[in-house]
Amino acid sequence: MVGLCALQAGLLARTAWDKSDTIDEPFYLAVSIPQWLHLDLATNCEAPALPRWGFGLALRLADPPLFDESSGQGRHPLWSRAMPETRRNLFAARAATILVTLTGGLFLWSAARAFGEGVALLTYALWCFSPGILASGSLATLDAWVTALSCVVIWATLRLQQRPTPGHAVIVGSALALTAAAKVTGLGLIPVAVAVGGWARWRESRKQARPWVRPLLAVIGALTLGFVLTLWAVYGFRFGVLDTARPCGKETGLARHLVGPLPFAPWFEGLLSQLVHGRRGHLGYLFGEVGATGWWWFYLAALAFKTTVGAQALAALRLAAWVKSPPRRTELATDAVILAYPLLLITIMSVGKAQNGIKYILPAFPFAMLWAGRALPDLKRAFGRGGIAAAVVALLVGIVESVAVHPHHLMFFNLWAGGPKGGPRYFVSGDDWGQDQRRLGEWQRTAKPWRLFYTYYNGDPAHWGIVYETPPCEPRPGFYALHAVEVHRPKRLRPGCLDWLTVEPPDERIGYSIYLYQVNKPRIERLEAERGKVAPFWRSGPEARGP
Repeated sequence: MVGLCALQAGLLARTAWDKSDTIDEPFYLAVSIPQWLHLDLATNCEAPALPRWGFGLALRLADPPLFDESSGQGRHPLWSRAMPETRRNLFAARAATILVTLTGGLFLWSAARAFGEGVALLTYALWCFSPGILASGSLATLDAWVTALSCVVIWATLRLQQRPTPGHAVIVGSALALTAAAKVTGLGLIPVAVAVGGWARWRESRKQARPWVRPLLAVIGALTLGFVLTLWAVYGFRFGVLDTARPCGKETGLARHLVGPLPFAPWFEGLLSQLVHGRRGHLGYLFGEVGATGWWWFYLAALAFKTTVGAQALAALRLAAWVKSPPRRTELATDAVILAYPLLLITIMSVGKAQNGIKYILPAFPFAMLWAGRALPDLKRAFGRGGIAAAVVALLVGIVESVAVHPHHLMFFNLWAGGPKGGPRYFVSGDDWGQDQRRLGEWQRTAKPWRLFYTYYNGDPAHWGIVYETPPCEPRPGFYALHAVEVHRPKRLRPGCLDWLTVEPPDERIGYSIYLYQVNKPRIERLEAERGKVAPFWRSGPEARGP
């Protein structure tokens, strides 16, 4: 376990140092400073407060002048600093996420030990080398926080199930509050935890031949108390008023009602803002189709292409073991409880219109990993030593597949999708997040292209040393650096603007997320001749069929 933890820490740290800012990070870091200085919890309240406390603490330790209002220096932790300080501050904030991710994994390992040491080790290995965990766990964003804290919920709920006392219920309530204070997707854990705790309390009372109503209410009341007090503490024990027409300062189109005073009112505002956002949706991409209304099978495709083939094989092995040697009803009931939250989360997110990558269902991963880790006793029962060997092989295949793309875990796609080069033709939501601008700046300084056309996507490219022009929709000579997301799901450019160029595969890729082309006069003549006759490279040719 210690060795796996050290390996994961190294992978996370190297990824965090390598990647430039992603689309949300500059804002999260900027608003964490007034949150620390003035307890400003209203700005960007659609992002819950807990991760911002962590980012702010890291910045406070790394760059104290940011918090000195009399210094007269710039306030933005990235753009007001020279390049070395920018990278230092970004890494410091990401280090807070890394620490939370490592801690969450240890809680998951500890929880899985209830099912055996082998199960715990297998579950933990899946956590340490998951491309999704390695991608989000190295960024100053919310997804790894809520995922790691869901591991704490698993650990606390297992202990509540073993000893259904009010004291354990308070711990579960506090853990649930921390997930809700990290991201609203953690709210789906509440009904599952309440059901497990309530059932355990009822069962205990029946065993003791005692009345069960009052003990059950005591457990639920203690859980609620732990939830409210912890969430209120994260929000500074403040009251406020919820304006339904303008939560978090943004127009919702809803009728105006003032609700309150409420404890942790900014959290309620953020929840309402996220619900409105989920109803409206935003631009997405799936299998060559661009839309803003979502697809019912979006997250099924994400799971099919963004998880390792090794992990999928491990799940298939467990199902095969069930066919050969059916498990007991109690085992099936345990698995049903473990998978309840993943199924709930995926269903809710599939119904919504805001579908922005596998990171939205990342909190379901610890539960799926625990379920897959429990394959070990099933395989041993059904296939003996051969089953154990098959599980080890599946695990090693998944590890190799994940580590092979390091440190480009955001752009991970498995073999079914054609790897990171072929995957974007199917799925490019939340994968290209602008994370390779630093590498592009280094390439420009080394290659010294005489003209660079670049599809700006986020942040401040000039701060990373990128000097560029906006790409033209008609052929012009120069070097082109195109974000994968702007090629497959154009947002800042007119759809079809670059089709004249992308009929051919890129000459080079930077971190798999930026496509590089060199366009000279002979190439323009060739492209002009192909215009309208040849489909974009990802719809025809070898890359459309994978490697």
